[in-house]
Amino acid sequence: MKLYYNLQKGCGLREKVKHLLKKHNITLAAHYYQKDEVFELADLTGDSLELAKKTASLKNPLIFCGVSFMGESAKILNPNIPVYMPKLASCSMARMAENELLQKNIEMLQKENIDFIPVAYINTTAKVKSIVGSLGGVTCTSSSADKIISKLPKDKKIFFLPDKNLGTNIAKKLGKSAKIIGEEGWQKADIILYNGHCSVHQLFMPEHVEFFKEKYPDIKIVVHPECSPEVCEMADFVGSTSQILNYVKEHKNERMAIGTEFNFVNRMKKEINPNIYILSSTKPECPSMNETTLKELYNLLVAIDEGKPYNEIIVDENIAKNAKKALDRMMELSK
Repeated sequence: MKLYYNLQKGCGLREKVKHLLKKHNITLAAHYYQKDEVFELADLTGDSLELAKKTASLKNPLIFCGVSFMGESAKILNPNIPVYMPKLASCSMARMAENELLQKNIEMLQKENIDFIPVAYINTTAKVKSIVGSLGGVTCTSSSADKIISKLPKDKKIFFLPDKNLGTNIAKKLGKSAKIIGEEGWQKADIILYNGHCSVHQLFMPEHVEFFKEKYPDIKIVVHPECSPEVCEMADFVGSTSQILNYVKEHKNERMAIGTEFNFVNRMKKEINPNIYILSSTKPECPSMNETTLKELYNLLVAIDEGKPYNEIIVDENIAKNAKKALDRMMELSK
């Protein structure tokens, strides 16, 4: 305890955080979109799929720096360890797939006697994953969606939620038709889309691609598949967060304009390739991901140290049971 008080008096916040993590044998996981001040201290980093795999076999307590659905997924896949979050940040896309609206969509499908398999992007709440799991469905990430959908029965339609852009882009990649539920002729589509989107990736526009292509004819346009189909069609590379990172590493000497979250892109610009630009006229910073700060992390660790932890992720047993079915199917089909 004496060392702790010395840290309180004389050390910076980073050292205090590192000390408390070590003292309580806590693993710190951080998504690529987190602020540098948090990301740089993490034991485990990655995108949603990578972190789901990395945290599933942990034996010690976990602090997850990301958005709420990520902490829920970590807890569901590894229920025997305590999982905490400095901030219970809520993803705007996940909020779009609230249960009542999802149930209305499912009722529309059932009313049309459509034989379907629900495929839920991991950017959904545990309750939504539970509904999907109970219907025999599966979760996916942006890096695994095409692989998972290609392995599902060909005689069933796919109900993809909540991101219509990711669903459309995956459909095009697989040579399938896609329509938003409720649109004219939606019943005939191979992939029926829930009408949701990412608030960050919708910021990237075709005119932004045109601007950079005109200014730098040799530039590579690199975007996330949550961007609009129009932007993805104009891009040189479309990939998940981890796939974008690998692409940048493989083309580190080339000029690029990248369409995804600011913290991630800015970190690659500093650490890998200075010839990187943000593909937008506004700063594409995820407000939910940026709720987690070094101070928030420190406050949580102090509470744990004092025996007063908060923001522990607890998932109802019945919800967790069906949600795990969908997550387990993802882990198996994404191999």
